[in-house]
Amino acid sequence: MKRHYISLLLGMLALTGCFKDKLLTVGPPNDIDQGSITTPPGPNDVKRKVLFIGISGLRGDAMEAAAAPAISGLYPHAIYSFEAQTQQPTTSGSGWANLLNGVWSGKHGVKDNTFAGYNSAKYPMAFRYAKALAPHLRTISVQAWPAVNDLLVSQADVRVSLPDNDARVRDTIVARLGQDDPDVLLAGFTGVKNAAHQFGYGPQVAEYMQAVEQTDGFVGDILQAISKRPNAAKEDWLIIIASDHGGTDKAEGGSTPEERNIFTLFHNKAFNGKKVEQPLSSLRTVRFSSVNQWAGTNDPFYNFEQIKQFTVSVAVRTNGFVSDVPFIGNKDWDRGLNPGWLICPRGTDKWKFQAGDGNGRVDINSTGPIITDNRWHTLTITIDRRSGAGELQMYQDGEPCGSSSLNNLAPFAPNHAVKIAIGDDITGRYREFYGDDDFQVANIRIWDSVWTKEDMKKYAPCDTVQINNPYFSRMIGWWKATGPTGNILEDASPMNKPLTINGGPAWVTQELDFCNVALPAAVPQSVDVVPTIMAWLRIATDSGWSLDGINRIP
Repeated sequence: MKRHYISLLLGMLALTGCFKDKLLTVGPPNDIDQGSITTPPGPNDVKRKVLFIGISGLRGDAMEAAAAPAISGLYPHAIYSFEAQTQQPTTSGSGWANLLNGVWSGKHGVKDNTFAGYNSAKYPMAFRYAKALAPHLRTISVQAWPAVNDLLVSQADVRVSLPDNDARVRDTIVARLGQDDPDVLLAGFTGVKNAAHQFGYGPQVAEYMQAVEQTDGFVGDILQAISKRPNAAKEDWLIIIASDHGGTDKAEGGSTPEERNIFTLFHNKAFNGKKVEQPLSSLRTVRFSSVNQWAGTNDPFYNFEQIKQFTVSVAVRTNGFVSDVPFIGNKDWDRGLNPGWLICPRGTDKWKFQAGDGNGRVDINSTGPIITDNRWHTLTITIDRRSGAGELQMYQDGEPCGSSSLNNLAPFAPNHAVKIAIGDDITGRYREFYGDDDFQVANIRIWDSVWTKEDMKKYAPCDTVQINNPYFSRMIGWWKATGPTGNILEDASPMNKPLTINGGPAWVTQELDFCNVALPAAVPQSVDVVPTIMAWLRIATDSGWSLDGINRIP
């Protein structure tokens, strides 16, 4: 296979030289050069063609709520999803590279809108494969964001750039559909993203939704132009509509569910309509990101003054901190001296343990790597207060990262109704006064025993099958927090003590498990566009291309 891949690349390089003189960069539709059309006369059978419309900044939830008759009119014969996903970094540059190259940013290298680090030689845009293997195909790209044409779209026969002018993009495509004969037609609109940057993202923003509905009108005009083509009866169009990224507030670029949420649609008149949703079996976790969002219990069983030895472990996923909102704990965090203990963020990228008894306090910073890389990290503490001053040991992903004496702190439990809290302190109001950190917490476990360092390494710290380790019988709380929905965190330990989520829980579908192993995508992803186009055009993809997406043709 390696030899075949090298031969293919050499062939593609040779073809690049052959095609160079035929590439056109043109302006608006009045300059169509009929002599440049390369598609040979087809046989009497129907010709397969592709229209791919990229709508920058279109969130799936906004598309679902929009009054969009043109796009929704495609649903009866489309595979579509309002829950489709892209990956971080959720910039336009990276998002368009995902769509047009069929691989994630870890391969194509585009992290932002400068396109610095683009590895086009190893992971080229799809047109390069198409031209190498089917050189007769006529490819056209019309974009409202010129960077797509300038930096991504390679080996297109025609490239038209019309900066931030969606109406002219529509006009140009309609004109070319009437006078030209494209096999693959790529369109890019920016009006939705521009409205989001000015007014904000989301179906609750009127101006954003108006931009979505205006773009739907442009799409309707393009679909009508396809139906009016002279040889429409002998053409079979695959229509793809997808967005490069979502957003939150007035920006994008991060890893929040709103930024990763996109809309995708794959339509053909022969398809049976299907809305693709995340199944209830998908791994979902609770996101704590706003005031009054926290979970807890007032069960007196969790009186940590009486529990003299215990181990606490939580899986945390975050992209950054603005405060030090507790992941888990049993204290009022208004003052460090207040009785109780907690695990919380430290600085901008690490974590710490903190405890107090009203008179004294202990603060221990983790010496482990950063935890703000949008991956799951298992944070664990063991506490032994049976004799002496008390001992604390900290672990990050199973590795020791701090230890300390507890300096005879007592009492270890505050006189408060809430005995343990997750996502806030025991008052449930820390976020209200000190900041809204955005993180996910899951696989929360407590044992009334102390794990040894040897066992921390022997048994996977991201284990979700706790019955396999020798501490299962000592487990006094195991809240997997994996949904699928609702406001109760069920307890899978022998104690069966559920926690209640306050403030309207947000359940986030995961693409990584707690060991950071990629999970199969249940909904379409932006990288699915390229393999779907290739399959429709009957161009066999090579494993050497290392595409990350899958063909979505039913």
